[in-house]
Amino acid sequence: MAMRLEGARQLTYHAAVKSERAMRGEKIADLTLVSSACKTLASDVAMDVTTDAVQLLGGYGYTREFPVERMMRDAKITQIYEGTNQIQRMVMARQLLK
Repeated sequence: MAMRLEGARQLTYHAAVKSERAMRGEKIADLTLVSSACKTLASDVAMDVTTDAVQLLGGYGYTREFPVERMMRDAKITQIYEGTNQIQRMVMARQLLK
């Protein structure tokens, strides 16, 4: 879980650097691809990690007494808002085919 989380974190940092450069006026050709990949990977990793955490806790993972239950709901919503991951994948495919 830690390895996947760190990979998603590093891609997020990479996208943030590219975004900052673009905001300063520099032309960044792959900004759309990198930002879509970042959003998709981070939300997929969040869902995978919280699913594993719920399974580690067993039945307790589903009770509201443990914070992992809320984290799992939050992770699922990140896959849906700001464009579903399926739409983000289509955006990435379009960028790769350019």
